[in-house]
Amino acid sequence: MSNASALPVDLLTMVVLQNGVKTAGADMTETLVRSARSGVLNTAYDFSCTFVTRDFSTVSTTGGGLPFHLNSIDLVPRALAAKFGEDMAEGDVFACNSSYMGNTHCADLTLVSPVFAGGLMVGYACARAHLADIGFPTPTTYDRPCKDYYAEGLTLPGVRIQRGRQDVREVIEICMANIRSPDVFYGDYLAMIASLRVGEARIGALCNKYGANTFLAFAEEFGRYGERMAREAIGRLPSGTVHKELLYDPLPELGYPEGFPVRATVTVDAGEERVVVDLTANEDNIPMGINTSEAFMLACVRQAVFATLGPEVPRVTGAFSRVEIRAREGAAVGIPKFPASTSVGAVGLGQVLYNTVSLALTELGEEVYALSGTNVGTATSSSVVSGYDSRSGRTYVNQLVLGHWGGPALRGHDGWLTFGSASSAGFLGQTSVEIAERQQPIVIEAQRPRVDSGGAGEFEGAPGSEVIIAVRRDPVRFISNQGGRIFPPQGARGGHSGGACWSWIIEADGTRRELALDADFVLKPGQKVLSHSCGGGGWGDPRRRAPERVLKRLEDGLLSPVKAVEVYGVVVEEGAGARRYAIDSAATAARRATMIA
Repeated sequence: MSNASALPVDLLTMVVLQNGVKTAGADMTETLVRSARSGVLNTAYDFSCTFVTRDFSTVSTTGGGLPFHLNSIDLVPRALAAKFGEDMAEGDVFACNSSYMGNTHCADLTLVSPVFAGGLMVGYACARAHLADIGFPTPTTYDRPCKDYYAEGLTLPGVRIQRGRQDVREVIEICMANIRSPDVFYGDYLAMIASLRVGEARIGALCNKYGANTFLAFAEEFGRYGERMAREAIGRLPSGTVHKELLYDPLPELGYPEGFPVRATVTVDAGEERVVVDLTANEDNIPMGINTSEAFMLACVRQAVFATLGPEVPRVTGAFSRVEIRAREGAAVGIPKFPASTSVGAVGLGQVLYNTVSLALTELGEEVYALSGTNVGTATSSSVVSGYDSRSGRTYVNQLVLGHWGGPALRGHDGWLTFGSASSAGFLGQTSVEIAERQQPIVIEAQRPRVDSGGAGEFEGAPGSEVIIAVRRDPVRFISNQGGRIFPPQGARGGHSGGACWSWIIEADGTRRELALDADFVLKPGQKVLSHSCGGGGWGDPRRRAPERVLKRLEDGLLSPVKAVEVYGVVVEEGAGARRYAIDSAATAARRATMIA
């Protein structure tokens, strides 16, 4: 890289090339979404595309997918380069879904192809997609009870899946023999391959136009720019150290009847322009799929910190260097020790880790733009569904992403309704109701915000959802991995917690049966499932919320008059004309004075 480092790269060329890489990611994304077969990809967009340089640096993690896929995606090319060395040729593609080779979790298949320009290898095109099935013993991609790595289904530990742009048939045959709905898998795989080829072409075109060495010099310089921007942003934060512990829902069978702890010590040194996040005090790996992978642990912490630093700081390798993450091998929140399972780490302890770091940052000062708590787990409305569809005569497996709401609040802003969770951070799409009903024999009877489920605060968390699903004439199996029932998303700086996650089977006679967190059930004709997802945590004292904002929530049907009075201290009376309510200013002032006193 010394030759590349010596090349001057002017500002205009820097901007053009950075946007070129960003556009390449966007083109890869468009290719994948338009050609994928499973609903979790072609309507919910649970995938990511990007480019990593030959020095394993990212220069754009926007425009190509989910930040939790992209914030640590360089780990897979690193592992592949260590394994294959010089035995990586143009036209090759490598597949990895192992959390012990830098992948997020087993259902996220990562495909990587080396990118060459004029015979020089300049980096790697990467596509990571959440498959509808990966060969678990049960038809799901999130298996919370999964006791170890061997129960995670099909493992592809960094294998060559294409050579010279042609499939390695033996590897494809192994995949199709182990994955339910193999035709859907192969369609999704081809969509990922097409995405990689588009990425190779776009990056190759940039290198051919500006020169491969100029492109590599740009990547180095942009990394330094990212580091400078991160330094400046950290330097504006208040210095301090916060020890924070949150709890994942109780695991009495593993000796945690009061909840499983997730701990982080966050230190901001504004003078040194560095953030240190220490996770070494966490519990050991447990025989359950909620352990974090190294990739997801890094992605969670980086996302929490960089959401606080602001959008001007690029989420790239150079900027990430200003955040030191201390984690130990063999920890449930840290680096897993083989054969610990991480199958649900993405929606298990990883999401609690994100909340822990983000809420710790809020305690540094009111002026810090850090988020309150957000979703843990996946609501039953976002289950993996499977079965036989008599309309088409075919079996199916697919993950729904319905009612994945409940965004966290922060200073100056109410929660974003479709933020979803730490794993998606607002980038995940919502499954189309109409397409879901065509792809599976289900009827989605309702999908609406749940009243009073947003965490109260000066700025309110977004509401959770209420979703009701019935089946047609064929039974449908649902498998979900809920969370946040006993410990829903917390508020920040006096804000209240959001609503908890619950679900029930509604029988034909109207009776309800509560479902467990790791629900696995068959919904039969005549039954319905009712799903309540988490609401986002609030930020700040609810009594400081502008009465007009409370009135707006009332008018929108997201807040009840009782909560307006009891929590916000806002008294309303019957409105006039088109307004249902009007604020009683005198009664509100008196009520709030009493509450404060």
